[in-house]
Amino acid sequence: MVGEIHHVAVSVRDLDRSIPFYRDGLGLRMTLDMRVGNETMHERLRVPPGTTGRAVYFQGPTRIGQVELIQWDLPVPAGARPGRAGEPGVFALSFPVAAEEIRGLYERLVAMGVDCYHPPATSVLPGYGPITMFMCEDPDGIRVEFVSLPTPEQVRAFRAAERSGPAEEGR
Repeated sequence: MVGEIHHVAVSVRDLDRSIPFYRDGLGLRMTLDMRVGNETMHERLRVPPGTTGRAVYFQGPTRIGQVELIQWDLPVPAGARPGRAGEPGVFALSFPVAAEEIRGLYERLVAMGVDCYHPPATSVLPGYGPITMFMCEDPDGIRVEFVSLPTPEQVRAFRAAERSGPAEEGR
């Protein structure tokens, strides 16, 4: 059995352009900035022999899970973009945000010039309850979701109300 995610590694075109988004925009703490590459890396990671790069790790307040941004010293194909809906691969990075902080985060990102898809909006997920979320893209076009989730107690109450149904509510 495995534990929680240790980190997610994301390739970026320009680390110096990406760092402000994750550090200043999202408020993540930069924990490591290092050069990567050695004589066995091509075997272990299946990258071309001699590949090197720079990696920066970011961590949230709980210190569970990290985002690693890597700028490889390899040519980036013209027009290369992250995968889109329906294509295999990571669809989005998702970060929890407290309900009382989600609007402020949205406004901070917009003020930084980040193109957010929409303002925070609330939806009700069947079997789960109401969530508030918005999405944007990081400087490389990677989708990033911010979501305010119900507590486990709120999820249990929502599920209990769903099970009792409309006929039970009038009793």
